[in-house]
Amino acid sequence: MTGQYENALDELRNQNAGDIGIDFESEVWSRVSQMENQRLARGKNGLAAIMLIAALGGGMLTGQQQAIASPSLDALSGGADYSPASLLRVAP
Repeated sequence: MTGQYENALDELRNQNAGDIGIDFESEVWSRVSQMENQRLARGKNGLAAIMLIAALGGGMLTGQQQAIASPSLDALSGGADYSPASLLRVAP
């Protein structure tokens, strides 16, 4: 079993891997950067697609609803006694 490994290592040692250029490392990091940018772009496009689908779906589902006007039931926003003039005790 060890003999097979030795033979395989000898074959690899004898093979010529080719010359590695001076700018090999910068090219590797450039390629890594390109791949990362592509991954981020896919994520942003996916998020934009989800937001578009949610907006269109929400608009289609609520587009046929009737608008009903009703008096405000909120005690803080309904009534003249809570107007800025009365809160500041300024005569209108």
